[in-house]
Amino acid sequence: MRCNLRTGAFALLAAVTACSHPPLRVALWAPVPPPSGGVGSWTLRYQRAAAAHHLQVHTVNIAPTMLDFSEAGRFRVDRLQVAGRALAQLASLVARRQVDVAHLTTTGFWAHPRDALALAVCKAAGVPTVLHIHASTQIVAWHQAMRPSVRAAYEASLRLASVVLVLSTELRDHLRRTVPGLPVQVAWNMVEESELDPAPTVTAVPLFAPHTRQRVLFVGAMTPKKGLTELAQAVLGLPDVELACVGGTGAALDPAQGVAMEAALAELHAAGRLLRTGSVAPDLVRHAYRQADLFCLPSHLEGLPTVLLEAMAAGLPCVVTPVGGVPDVAAAVGGASGGVHLVPVADPNALRMALAAALSDQPALQRQGQVAQAWVRAHVTTTAVMAHHRRLYRDLVGV
Repeated sequence: MRCNLRTGAFALLAAVTACSHPPLRVALWAPVPPPSGGVGSWTLRYQRAAAAHHLQVHTVNIAPTMLDFSEAGRFRVDRLQVAGRALAQLASLVARRQVDVAHLTTTGFWAHPRDALALAVCKAAGVPTVLHIHASTQIVAWHQAMRPSVRAAYEASLRLASVVLVLSTELRDHLRRTVPGLPVQVAWNMVEESELDPAPTVTAVPLFAPHTRQRVLFVGAMTPKKGLTELAQAVLGLPDVELACVGGTGAALDPAQGVAMEAALAELHAAGRLLRTGSVAPDLVRHAYRQADLFCLPSHLEGLPTVLLEAMAAGLPCVVTPVGGVPDVAAAVGGASGGVHLVPVADPNALRMALAAALSDQPALQRQGQVAQAWVRAHVTTTAVMAHHRRLYRDLVGV
């Protein structure tokens, strides 16, 4: 009750403060699904919450013209065409003084030259910018591997931003060390208050029938980099456990790894302990969290996975790898006692033991889920995160 009252009072104060000023006009440079993914889901949550925070949003869609997720970040001609249209739209918005601030999302790699041009367009027009990097471990490794000339150009482009938002202390600390003086802050991803509902509305038949075995849930793009090979191998060694996978199959960067993943999943399917749905509607995903005993995301690389926050919002304890912003969440909730169990990357034996240990104590799992859900309610709802964004915009604009 205390968390509910505090969140409600905070929302009321934010609303009263916001209404005493004209709406802030934001150019939102972000991908709108399809394809589905963490950044796309962040975009949709931002758009739905904007009006309540007195933000007038002009979305510049930078999503590639593809329906399915791929691990590869390769350059394609259609991406160049999308980038050209997006840059033209952004240039028109800032030239006509239709926005006060630009919030530019990026995942780096091939897309960074496009995003650097967007920063330059805003800089030339005098529009302050928030560069929001939706990755972590990947960016650190990419930055460290750059040739000196490329590194210098990349770091110069970062300095065009008024402020840089990142998803983890890992990336924040890396950028502070390597780009001295860069204004960089950590900003959590977010979930909507409705995702905390213990019985979410479902508009279709639930994904899964009631289960007799213990159920481990995976949500996300089914690719080797998400650790699905190790997860299938781990669950195969737990005879009383089944694995439910919600999400479409993505193209693997390494085809051999993709074959190995499918072989591991096929072996689990042959044992009658694999449920696989493909991509489904968000309300069905929310219900799936409440049909499982444990959530698992043994990724090799991450920013701050939204599906982790979604599972915690549903009161579902999680077994995850310490990549990107995941260790920050684990530290914030108190580790395993707060429902976030950490396991090494790419270690199926350690993963199997962690799953078995967590599933062996159902009362403890219930307590952990309650702690995790309370933390989400207090810190990463759209109310809390969007209020932070609005305060940041006001500071940049000077109102």
